[in-house]
Amino acid sequence: MTVMTVMVVWLLNVPSLLLVGGIFLVWVAYKLVAPAGDDSDKSHAHPRKASLWAAIRTIIVADAVMGIDNVLGVAGAAHGDFVLVLLGLLISVPIMIAGSTFILRMVDRFPIIIYIGSGVLAFTAASMIAREPFLQAYLDERDALVWAMHALLIGAVLLIGYIRNARSEQRPQESESQ
Repeated sequence: MTVMTVMVVWLLNVPSLLLVGGIFLVWVAYKLVAPAGDDSDKSHAHPRKASLWAAIRTIIVADAVMGIDNVLGVAGAAHGDFVLVLLGLLISVPIMIAGSTFILRMVDRFPIIIYIGSGVLAFTAASMIAREPFLQAYLDERDALVWAMHALLIGAVLLIGYIRNARSEQRPQESESQ
């Protein structure tokens, strides 16, 4: 645990890491709402669904990789008792799977959840960028600028994703009518 903490502290000292991570997170937020492939690709009837499932697979893999956190938490709470560790994992893993299944059903039923999640990712990205140390001197006294950056990033991600989705849904209809 100490080694992981030292690694995180070291990573936070890497110049521009928050900026690069924030920009990458903006891209992830956009890809969540934008259709898969470019606008000229008409081979997918529902490109957003393919993009959604790709994002869900990525999240599941990341969750599995980061599941070590769950194991460490259960092991720490069990204070080394193997039976309690096993019991904790037997209880927590199904809860995580059931929660993921519930969220997937809600996303299928209420697609707006995708946009909400993308907005949260864009907000997080803007927060990371705003906390970048070399930007801090400029942004410290300019709260309005920080909030404007948040609004701009969230709005841009959601609006561009929405426009691309609308265009990709119109194209199959246009080709069917011809």
